[in-house]
Parts: sequence; C-alpha cells; structure tokens
Amino acid sequence: MRDEFLEKLRKELEEKEKVRENLIVKSRELRLSSSKAIANIHAGRYDEAEEYLKRVESMIGEVLKYRKTHPDIFYLANDALQEFVEAHLFNHIIRKGKVPDSLPVDVPQAVLPGMADCIGELRRYALTEMVKGGDFEKIEKILELMERIYHLLIEFDFHDRLTGNLRPKLDAARNIIERTKSDLIAARIFWKLSKEEGG
Repeated sequence: MRDEFLEKLRKELEEKEKVRENLIVKSRELRLSSSKAIANIHAGRYDEAEEYLKRVESMIGEVLKYRKTHPDIFYLANDALQEFVEAHLFNHIIRKGKVPDSLPVDVPQAVLPGMADCIGELRRYALTEMVKGGDFEKIEKILELMERIYHLLIEFDFHDRLTGNLRPKLDAARNIIERTKSDLIAARIFWKLSKEEGG
C-alpha cells in the first residue's frame, strides 16, 4: 500500500477532527446560553433572557452550516440546537402568549424533541404561578398551549432516529399535562379557601 494513500486519509481525518472539536465548542456555548435564557425567563428577567437568545441566534448560522459541509458529524450539535428550540419556544409563549408560526432551526432531530421538552418548562412556569396565587386565566392559557404543542407533535409518527427520540418525550409530556391540570384544580381550591378564611 502506498504511503500517499494513507497520508491522504490521515489528512482527511485531521481536518475532520478539527471540525469536530470546533462544532463541540460552538454547541457547548449554544447550549449554555440557551439554558441561561430559560433560567432567566423563570426568574422573570426577560431582558436578560432576550440577550442570551440573541447571542445564540448569532451563532446558529455558523452551527447549521456543518449540516451541509459535514453531515456525518452534525449530529453532535443536535442536543444544543434542541435546547435552543426549547428556549426560543418557551420565551415566545411566555412573552407573546402563543406558539410561533416557525422556528429559527429546521432540523427535525432538534425541533421535535425541543418542542416536547418545552412542555416541561411550561409546567414549571405554571406551578410557580399557582404557588403565588397568580393569574389563573394565564395558567389556563399556558395549559392550552401545552396541549397544542402536544397535538402538533403526535402527528410525527416516525422512527425515533428520525425524530430525535420523540416518542418517549411525548409519553412524558402527556403525563406532565395531566398532572398540571390536577395541580391547577387543587391550586384553585386552595386559593379560594384561603380567601374565604381570610374574610
């Protein structure tokens, strides 16, 4: 076997290794900023959340280019993109009270599980509002949107590899929605009784 042949393979792998390391670094930054955006939304710091989301959106194009140039290793970015989808959707729902018409990412393995995970974040948000004795109409609207996301996703009845392991996430989401409905009923009763006892 000629040395030139193996040298060509080695150079190809060296280049791919550099690309892989670069993609991992960018994905880590993307995931971290998305997580911080979610945390700030829960804390009611919406301006800070927007800043983190803008930071992520400025990186998205750079990450997505690997989908065409290096499709064999692009899967390394899926988890980070999924976290971004979750953060973007969560922010849009809390700030605008509706599910957006589209998302800045169109990778099925990131979009679908990211949307499913958002249902869990919406539950957390709703529970916080219940504990505060907040706006129950707003909580009901959040529940409606949780249901809407779920019903949009159940249409994607494809193999888990194509959907980013969506099926188990949907099973969990259904359970989350039902528990949130029960919690809302209990919260309504609790706050009603509290008001009656308070005179």
